[in-house]
Amino acid sequence: MKIFLGYPSEHEKVAWKVYGFLNEKGDDVWFDKESLVAGTDWDRERDKGQREAELVIHLCSEAILKRSGVVNREIRQTLRLVEDQPLGALYVIPIRLEPIKLPVELTRFQYFDFGDDWKERLSEGVEKRRAQLSGDAPKPPRQQTVIEQRSLKGSQKIEFDDITKSYECRGEYLHYDEEGLYWTYLNGAIASEVLEGFYGARSDFKRLFVEDGEEMNENGQKHEWSISTEEFFRSDDMLSLRFYSYIGFVGAAHPNHYITTLNFFGEDAGSLDIQNLLGHSAEFAQRVIAYCEKIILAEFEGEIGKNSFFEGYKETEDDLWKLLGQFGFDRKGLTFNFSPYDVLPFVFGSHEVQVPWRFLEGLISDDYKDIIEKLTNRQQAMPSGSLREPFPQEGG
Repeated sequence: MKIFLGYPSEHEKVAWKVYGFLNEKGDDVWFDKESLVAGTDWDRERDKGQREAELVIHLCSEAILKRSGVVNREIRQTLRLVEDQPLGALYVIPIRLEPIKLPVELTRFQYFDFGDDWKERLSEGVEKRRAQLSGDAPKPPRQQTVIEQRSLKGSQKIEFDDITKSYECRGEYLHYDEEGLYWTYLNGAIASEVLEGFYGARSDFKRLFVEDGEEMNENGQKHEWSISTEEFFRSDDMLSLRFYSYIGFVGAAHPNHYITTLNFFGEDAGSLDIQNLLGHSAEFAQRVIAYCEKIILAEFEGEIGKNSFFEGYKETEDDLWKLLGQFGFDRKGLTFNFSPYDVLPFVFGSHEVQVPWRFLEGLISDDYKDIIEKLTNRQQAMPSGSLREPFPQEGG
């Protein structure tokens, strides 16, 4: 099997370990330190090795978040190539070398941490991919719904799946062990977010594949849906959650992957959306969008040749609130998630932008200024209207 190994230069020693392990298994591994010959066009050879690979492994660390360069170019190339793979193909294995939050573009792929069991975890993924390529992958039962609970500190992770010849649905969500009406409400909201997607997708799949009581699946492909839950931030009764969803329809040009969020600001505030936080001010929403837009355009380093990233997507007030609708909060500020189709075409992928409290303090509704004080441990928030612009004004 042809495997492409990408890594940040700071972690060459780890890359050598992974390469050596895969090489011992007899796989054809593209690893720049071994695969590049003196005098060749290294960038062309790297691109060729990545395009021909049947499995891509990315070693991920803080370096991929803080700088531009070849490693990020490789990840973007992988994200383009994965869309051409058959639904259900195990094509990408991220290995996390440090306790970082992976880029949103990689969160839909199951990763593992580089620890004492890394060889076993990697072998499991490699062999599953090998079985897929050979056609020997085990066939699932006619239908199986599984619900498991795994203990976590202060919570349970509930996992479930429903697998048939025509579709595969998998999901997981958190259930907190805290007592009281507030936590009952919170757990119900989390379960509702996940299970509404599950039953909606399963219903769609059944209607697409079933005719006269018989499953219709002529080419052997399957529809797919999955969702996973991540705790973005928690402090006492304040909780911010992300849900990573994936759905692939047989015959569609490409699958969809997107992020939704839930934010609970404590018993006194409950769940709040961005309209509440910004006092339903379209002007303030425009300021936040402008901030996010400049950050995203800077990340592309002139690749897209545009002055506006959200052009055509912020024409009305409803569009503005939709763009800002998915966000998380922590002690630093609000982190907005922009999924494909919310912004530019699918090829530009997902993006996230953190907007600091120092920018938002003058925009947050007076009704919720105490939230900033609680999160930042400040005695007094900035007065309304005292906006600090992190960027110079146009023409200034």
